[in-house]
Amino acid sequence: MKSVKAEIVCELVINKSTFINYLIPVSNLEDVHKNLNLLKEKYSDASHHCFAYILGHNQDIQKYSDDGEPSKTAGYPMMEVLKKHDLTNVLTVTIRYFGGIKLGAGGLVRAYTKSCATSMLEATFTKKVNYSQVIIEIPFKQIGNVEKYLRDNYKLLNTSYGEFVSYIVNIKTSELLHFKSVITNSTKGDSHCEILNTFDSYE
Repeated sequence: MKSVKAEIVCELVINKSTFINYLIPVSNLEDVHKNLNLLKEKYSDASHHCFAYILGHNQDIQKYSDDGEPSKTAGYPMMEVLKKHDLTNVLTVTIRYFGGIKLGAGGLVRAYTKSCATSMLEATFTKKVNYSQVIIEIPFKQIGNVEKYLRDNYKLLNTSYGEFVSYIVNIKTSELLHFKSVITNSTKGDSHCEILNTFDSYE
């Protein structure tokens, strides 16, 4: 499963109607609603604002809207394009300006499918990467051996000083064994490393 790295916009004119498609990476329903509201405001004079979105690591949340077009002729075919590309955490919106020529149900399905598929051709896709959030505890005397390595290679989420020095970082799970080996060797075994949680990220 994958997502898209950045927003894509494509415009098509089909039988005098203009179709403007947006393909937008989103993380949650708040992102979806925010982007939908922005586009409805930006294109407030459009005939239709049809959309489809998928959220969740297992495509748990799926929804589409035909926004006044005949049932399953707009949002549904766009949803099918998203599913065909095995995407999640993505919103697609097609804004239509009616050009005076009716396309019929089949023509609408083809038009909305093409508008979304055209954006797909321009998109850069991400992949799902599993991360582990790790806490590393070391004696104060080992700071010089560890902290520079952490700062040079990872983003420190938290550093605290108590009986030991504690660091929290996110590490690709596939690199965890190597990471633990480096820390162990750097401290000559005088360290403790524990996984706090794991999560997936699209990048």
